[in-house]
Amino acid sequence: STTDTLTVSGGNDISTAISGDTVTINQSRSRTTASVSTGSITNNTTSTPNIVGFKSYLLMSIQVSHQAWVRLYTDSTSRTNDSSRSQGADPSPGAGVIAEVITTGAQTILMSPGVFGFNNEGSPTTAIPLSVKNISGSSANITVTLTLLKLED
Repeated sequence: STTDTLTVSGGNDISTAISGDTVTINQSRSRTTASVSTGSITNNTTSTPNIVGFKSYLLMSIQVSHQAWVRLYTDSTSRTNDSSRSQGADPSPGAGVIAEVITTGAQTILMSPGVFGFNNEGSPTTAIPLSVKNISGSSANITVTLTLLKLED
């Protein structure tokens, strides 16, 4: 009735609008990029930075500025536990490896199909733990850029 009160509120990535007798609710999710640089690391050296991303996400691509072996993990413990695995060896099931790529230079690797990723720390954070091994043949500052779709704040 005309005396009723209707409260419509959005939330994260949700917008609302009321026009006359119509309530419109829109959810806006769009792909985004997140990057990190290792700083200068020598050939065959591994850097372990975190990228600030989302608690859960859909990974669409990994872009790397130099030839490198890049691995993404669910948490920092999984990254530490996987540190002795050799390039080309498959990780164990449930090892916390979300994705890995080996590039032959500056390259963008399409993840097809997209890969579901998430942070599995005791209290989930927006950190995406990485391992970046320089295999370019010389010292390099390697930049890793992820194309992501946020699934959870």
